[in-house]
Amino acid sequence: MKQIDVKTGNKNIFLRLLAALGPGIVTAAIVFGPGSATTATQAGATLEYSILWVYVAAFIMMATFTRTGALIGVLGEKSLLTLVKERYGSILSILMGLAGFLICAGFQTGNNIGVGLSMSALFGGGISVWAIVFTVVALYFLWSSDNVYKILEKIMMLLVLIMIITFFANLFMIHPNVGRVLSGVLPKGIPNVGLITAISGTTFSIAAAAFQAYSVKGKNWDKKEINDAIFDALVGIAILVTISVVIMVTSGTVLFPRGIKVKSAMDMAVQLQPLLGASAKWLFILGLWAASFSSFIGNAMVGGTLLADGLGIGDSMNSKWAKIMASVIMVLGTLFASLLKANPVQMLVMAQAVTIFGAPLMTIVMVLLANDEKIVGKYKNNWLTNTISIATICWVIFLSIRQLILLIG
Repeated sequence: MKQIDVKTGNKNIFLRLLAALGPGIVTAAIVFGPGSATTATQAGATLEYSILWVYVAAFIMMATFTRTGALIGVLGEKSLLTLVKERYGSILSILMGLAGFLICAGFQTGNNIGVGLSMSALFGGGISVWAIVFTVVALYFLWSSDNVYKILEKIMMLLVLIMIITFFANLFMIHPNVGRVLSGVLPKGIPNVGLITAISGTTFSIAAAAFQAYSVKGKNWDKKEINDAIFDALVGIAILVTISVVIMVTSGTVLFPRGIKVKSAMDMAVQLQPLLGASAKWLFILGLWAASFSSFIGNAMVGGTLLADGLGIGDSMNSKWAKIMASVIMVLGTLFASLLKANPVQMLVMAQAVTIFGAPLMTIVMVLLANDEKIVGKYKNNWLTNTISIATICWVIFLSIRQLILLIG
């Protein structure tokens, strides 16, 4: 009787699962930026673990739409916004592309500043200098490759690995009470609407979910890899939410009992030094750099690709116009980061203003595509995914109305 090498079998399974990852990790790296780290830090410092359930809800929403993006990518014969153009008209595809571009351009300044702040803390030098240095590095990667997705995947996997190592290392230093942490999974009211909406805004990104359709095509996945695409999407978003939760738990364990309030994730890094030692501070700052630089590159590619496809001048991230548009976002982000230093309020207002109208539009169109049998066939939304999708649309509209009131008032 032939003996089965269990170790070899397990190794092959592990390698098979590893090979099935990529686009979802890219999406996680894009979405988790300095804003995500800051929100998680504030949530833990202010409310300890009591709103952990919000991250669970955000995971369900983001995983559902990232899965939708993956399905459209592997099953749709054409690019996302080309399908939108054919099904619903060029005006809608242009609006979606423009909305995606402006949203990403608005948030890019914060990513540039995040890179500048973290590198300045690690090595000294001005925020502007580091923002310029990494813009040049990012542009080199973008224009030196004929396969943008391939190099993007490698960079993002490395940066996500850095985030996991650095943020988890701090978590293992503090030994949180697991029972108290898990108690936050169950809602006990809504103690802080502002923080809850901030968590939603920094964890659920419809533009990034839509970009999943381009990433799976960039990896050359088609119908044969549909299970890989779904698995990858779910794992990627699980990693995204897990990193946020780790930061929130660290903040809730270290800062909340001491009544320490923070305005940013960088503040938390400073607070960690006297409490846990210098290594904790530097690990956290390194993680912040990885979070900022991953969003720095990926965010620009999302906006550039969506606009190029929406205008009908480039249907993949390898197209010349997608690269040009992404470069514009990077350069504008660096320019405003240099001018605004650590206060990107003006650009954030623009991004939020566009999000008010763009996010509901993109969310609704994604649901329409997910229910179109001519595009996704038998994989169209079932009652459960439609229920989650409709609830998400309602939530996004609520956030948009709330943001509109805040901007007007």
